Amino acid sequence: MEHVLEILGHAEVVLMKKIKAMKDGKPKYAASARLNEIRSAMHILRVHDDIDGMLGMKEESDEEYFTKFPPQAKA
Repeated sequence: MEHVLEILGHAEVVLMKKIKAMKDGKPKYAASARLNEIRSAMHILRVHDDIDGMLGMKEESDEEYFTKFPPQAKA
């Protein structure tokens, strides 16, 4: 999860720099809306990560998942 947050953080910084260099107008407002979406996504991911930490949940690998829930063949 940290890797995803790091990528989104980098995208946020790059977009902020582009917005500062733009003149006022529709493209600037569209980029600003995209920046708000990135910030919202980062906030949601952080909250999700915090909730998982509080509940003591951990991400399980595909191998662990398929061991618990083997695929069922359909006839």
